Amino acid sequence: MAAAQPVTSARNGIPRFPLLIATLVLVFLSGCSSVRKTEYSRTPAAKSELPAESRFLKFEITVPGSDRSYPVWQTRSSGRPILLLHAINGLSPDLLNFALVLEGWGYRAYLPSLYGDPVGKTPAYGYDKGFASIKVIRSTGIWNPVSTESAGTIVADIAHLARTVSTREGGRSLAVIGNSLTGSFPLALLEESCVRLAVMGQPAVPAKRMPQIIMRLPHPPEEKRSLTLTDEKWNDIAAAMRRNPGKRIVGFHYLEDPMAEIARFDELHERLSRAGLARRFTAYVKTPAGHPFPAERRSWVVASDTTEKRRTLTPHSTYLDAADLNDREWFRAKLKSTLAGGW
Repeated sequence: MAAAQPVTSARNGIPRFPLLIATLVLVFLSGCSSVRKTEYSRTPAAKSELPAESRFLKFEITVPGSDRSYPVWQTRSSGRPILLLHAINGLSPDLLNFALVLEGWGYRAYLPSLYGDPVGKTPAYGYDKGFASIKVIRSTGIWNPVSTESAGTIVADIAHLARTVSTREGGRSLAVIGNSLTGSFPLALLEESCVRLAVMGQPAVPAKRMPQIIMRLPHPPEEKRSLTLTDEKWNDIAAAMRRNPGKRIVGFHYLEDPMAEIARFDELHERLSRAGLARRFTAYVKTPAGHPFPAERRSWVVASDTTEKRRTLTPHSTYLDAADLNDREWFRAKLKSTLAGGW
């Protein structure tokens, strides 16, 4: 499979070299990467242990007309199906335990390894390596985490996974949950007839560069509000939402996330408003006490105060493994009530 080509800046025609960008940036994209955990120490009780693999069933999905296949782990529970997408660090203990939380809520979670199995020489189950994943992402040629128009062929592959899971479930509709690196993917999948609920967790693509993260600088204007969609793709999503009044979007975010721009939710709300679909989107956001952000967006933002301190990489992760456990439980409670609303 051919490696991804360098992306060229439209402003000066100089290659931006995804190899260098990815090496410096992508390790920071996951709210559950090993790098982040070194910055925020947790109490032993909050650390995730790797659950026994026997708690899951495993099968394989092959993309037609390609040599790509994806292993998928499935909780053994019954209940409505959820496609749960991992962040840059893979099928980490945090993600696997979160799948079991979803199982406890009465759902059947499907967890594909978007890096295959094994990942290099490491089993995909329990894989938790942000930096090592960069090489995997670069080598496949199907990811483009710095694009403003498409995150790459991986999105089409995940759409095939969603359709296959729906077929296995007798044609039932799905919820798709993304996180950080995959945070915007559920929106892109909403044009699929089988996807009814798109859960966007702190979408961090297009990726920031290292200096932007360290200095807490915003993206360039063309990236700050990017939903990583072409106009044609967005029109297809809006048309699918008009055809099916049950399709909804839910977002989760920290206002002061150093890696993922909250402005992308503003862009999404504005696009939905122009399409007459604004009521289909709700965002759950943690903000500093007294910040005017939620009051200015009261029609679509539900907010709560956070005491989590601003550091180089935080606050970032939300329902999966927020460093502040009170925040994590608030996000999870909102997600639980959203899922209970049906899709």
